Formats: sequence, structure tokens, C-alpha cells
Amino acid sequence: MLKRQRAGSVVVSSAAQGEEWWQDPSNCSDACFMWKRQWNPDWDFRSPPTGEKSKVGKIRHLLFIRHGQYDLEGEEHRLTELGRRQSEKLAQRLVAERQGLKKDRYGEVKINYTGIWVSNVPRALETAQILSSFLPDVPLKEPEPLLAEGKPTVPHPTSSAKGFVGADLWEDSVRMEAAFRKYVHRDVDHKKLAEKKAKKEKKKKQELGDGYVPPEKEEEPEPEPKEPEHVFEIYVCHMNMIRYMVMRALQLPPEAWLRLRGDNTNITEIVVHPDGRVSLHRFGDVGHLPVEMATFH
Repeated sequence: MLKRQRAGSVVVSSAAQGEEWWQDPSNCSDACFMWKRQWNPDWDFRSPPTGEKSKVGKIRHLLFIRHGQYDLEGEEHRLTELGRRQSEKLAQRLVAERQGLKKDRYGEVKINYTGIWVSNVPRALETAQILSSFLPDVPLKEPEPLLAEGKPTVPHPTSSAKGFVGADLWEDSVRMEAAFRKYVHRDVDHKKLAEKKAKKEKKKKQELGDGYVPPEKEEEPEPEPKEPEHVFEIYVCHMNMIRYMVMRALQLPPEAWLRLRGDNTNITEIVVHPDGRVSLHRFGDVGHLPVEMATFH
């Protein structure tokens, strides 16, 4: 068996005789200890303080998009002609979705894209540039190295370490986790809001002296529920990154990442609600491609 010992936030593992380093995912990722069977409501450390509730914030729709088909032989792995046509089909679909109105028993949602984020890898950059040419009013962000391709941890099941380098996995896991923490979270940090409110009350008390008593809240009738605001963000990156984002956002075991498959220019939509709920609205969607244009590589 593998014996693990935590040193700060890092998991240190040592393999018993006869076992290989790749048989324990925690040898390759210091984020493995974060997965448990029970849902952690404060997964992004932005939930309200204990006992408080808040519905402040927008519903974030994170559209993670895999790049188009690329040249496996070329040094920079740039898009093939088919990859460019796939990207154009994807762009046309995104335009069409924005022009429409999603409406059902749960309400109406008008799609408006707030930006296009992109990996700094050429095939992702080329895909994003094609999308941007169809969506010229949507800001195209600076290339993001954190969103580059990588391997988050040793997948399970696996029978050998072929294709995996321990040092690379250790570095990739940290970078991919950093990408998740930077981009996948609630719209509002409720802890900061509560802290700001407490500081305001403290300042008021200091100004008015020891006799200051916070005003009692009057019972007010429940306001009519408002339609929540939805924001849609486009992230053009890579399949392993998308796999990891899904596993991490849904708090599922990270070593299962390779069980997910997605074709070129597929759309994966992760939705983060103000109260911290997370749902997967679609995965690997290539409905914009005719069957003869769908490729994995």
C-alpha cells in the first residue's frame, strides 16, 4: 500500500516495494485530496458565512470549446483546412444561438457573450480568431498559458505509465488546477461582501460611540422573484483541459478524466449558480457539424 503524509498543502507519497509511482494519482497531483463523496458547498471559498444566505450574483455559463482539427505532423500543429471549416461551422452556430431566445417553463434566456478566452497554443489561437471574426463585438482576450494542453493526473484505469512522465504530470496538475481556480467560480465572493458590510458597521459604531446599536431589520414582504441575469463566456482550449474542468467542477474523481471523449470544436457548457450549485448543461456537443466533418484528431 502507499503511505501518504501531508506537508502543508502538498501530499507526499511513498510507494511500497513492488508498486509503481503511477499507480497512485496523488503522486502526480496535489489536488487529489480535495475530492470527497459529499458535495462541498464552499468549493470556491466564496460562499456566504455560516448561517447566512445570498442570491446576489449572475449565473455563469462557461462554454469550453475544443479547437478544430490540427496537423499532427507539423511542428506547431496548426489547423488543417478541415479544422478551419469546423471552426467556421462552430462560429455560425454561436452566432445563431445568440440571435435566438431560449424559452421554457423555467424562463427566458438571451445569450450574450462577454468575451473569448483562449489558450496560447497555435491551434487554439487560430480557432479563437475564426470565432472572433464572426463575433467582432465580443472581446478576444490575451492568450492564456494556463489554458494550454496537459495531463492532469494518471488516468484510471491504466496498465502502464507509457506516455506519462511524472515530472510533467506534477507540473501540469498545478497549472491546470490554477486555470480552474482562476476561471471557474461564483460570480460574487459572498465572504468579501459580508466582510465589507461588517467593516461598514464597525466604522459607523466608531463614529457614533459606544451607544450605537445596529438598527433592527424590519420585516419586509418577500419581493417578487426576478429573472436571474445570465452571462456566457467562451473558452477555447483543449480536450484534456475540458475533461479536467468537468471533473473538478462536478467534484468527481480526477483520475476518471480520460473516460470522457470529445471531438474537435465540441461545446461543453458548465453552469455556476450564485449559490454555488454547479451543473453540466452539455458535453462534447458537435451538433453544428455534419457527420462527415466530425473528427477526434
